[in-house]
Amino acid sequence: MRPTSSHRIKIEERKLYKKAALFIAAMIGFGIFMIFIGVPVFAQAILFISGFRKDKTPVNVSVSENALFPPSLDPLSEATNTATIALSGYGEKDASVVVFVNDKETKKAQTDSIGKFFILNLPIKEGSNIITAKSIKDDKESSPSSSFTVSYLNKPPKLDIDSPHDGDKFSSEKKQAIVSGITDPDNRITVNDRMVVVNTQGQFRFAYPLSEGDNELTIKAYDPAGNSSEKKIKVIYYP
Repeated sequence: MRPTSSHRIKIEERKLYKKAALFIAAMIGFGIFMIFIGVPVFAQAILFISGFRKDKTPVNVSVSENALFPPSLDPLSEATNTATIALSGYGEKDASVVVFVNDKETKKAQTDSIGKFFILNLPIKEGSNIITAKSIKDDKESSPSSSFTVSYLNKPPKLDIDSPHDGDKFSSEKKQAIVSGITDPDNRITVNDRMVVVNTQGQFRFAYPLSEGDNELTIKAYDPAGNSSEKKIKVIYYP
């Protein structure tokens, strides 16, 4: 009597189960082999190869116990409108700290018993100033510290007004004055103390609501250092 189709399917399933079981067993055996035999042998081979050099001298990388670590500078403002700034930080205790501005040695300070140091009047130049420091002690010198960049800005920021113009008149159809102009992209703009958005090209545009009669608009620009420019415009609104 020939087996039914369902019987044949069961036979095929049993064959598949056996193959799957053999595959799983083989993978487990391979994993055990790699853990207990393969990996240790491979690791020893790598160590042997890396330790064998033509000059037969061992590789020895170490940091001198007497090395000086570079100072750590306290954070600084990105911009200022003064020609000197205060600088502080930590370095090797009872050591000298040499401060560099744009790679030029500018000031020296002495650390105290816990490594703290202060410089009250570090001179900087107009424009960008890159500030770093080194520790010096017993004829040893550290590598340079991490740097800070401080911009010294001492001029009023750019402020050009495109509209409105002084004396412009607005009727009942225009109850707003469009204040627009250009400044530097990093600057802030206010119109009668109201903040105005400045885009990446330095352009700004603001619709200011008008009251009946004379309206005085005070437009101010502030740069990151705190310098400011101001322009006043008077417009008239007739309802």
